[in-house]
Amino acid sequence: MNYIQSYCRIVPGRVLLNGEVYFESGGKQCVAHDFLSAVYERTEVEYRKFYKMDALSKLGFLASELILAGIDRERPKEDMGIVFFNRSASLEADRKYQQTVQDKNDFFPSPADFVYTLPNIVTGEIAIRNKMYGETAFHILPDFRSGNVCEAINGMISYGGMQYVLGGWTEADMVSGMPSCLMVLCKAGEPEDNGPGPDLYFEKKGLMMPLTDDNLDELYDKC
Repeated sequence: MNYIQSYCRIVPGRVLLNGEVYFESGGKQCVAHDFLSAVYERTEVEYRKFYKMDALSKLGFLASELILAGIDRERPKEDMGIVFFNRSASLEADRKYQQTVQDKNDFFPSPADFVYTLPNIVTGEIAIRNKMYGETAFHILPDFRSGNVCEAINGMISYGGMQYVLGGWTEADMVSGMPSCLMVLCKAGEPEDNGPGPDLYFEKKGLMMPLTDDNLDELYDKC
């Protein structure tokens, strides 16, 4: 069985990292974009491109930064993959880009908005920043379904040769709802198979929670 090494849960106004409250806000900071910017400021990460990202990329970026904190970003990781899910794909970015082309009298397509009209841009942002050269994928589901997430992560490990998979749910449709994210870092094999020594990329071995549908549901329900 594969297992969950760490996780991040982001809901409106709150961020959990491995079960501990990392960030909590109220009032105007619960407005979606303001909330994501407030979380970014809390991380003290310096990444100028953040403010140019769409909400989906911001959401995935923030969760990955917390989970991968301390990792050697310059070390190539050919055995680390990414697989994300959501229900609205890149709909928010699509709407924003549509506004730049729908008026024939004010027709000015925005390249800066167009670049985010694919949901897998977020996987690329994370992979490039962390030199993760393994398989990446983005799937669309009508709602969070732990069985599909679990199956995709296990598939990357079993058939894709990945030792680590960053996976989960990243939903950022700001019109119909607030951002919601459950991101897990999963590792191949049983925890005891990896020995007592330091992890390949991480100093701490982490939660060592079995990767199961029930455990993913439990983490998703945390808020």
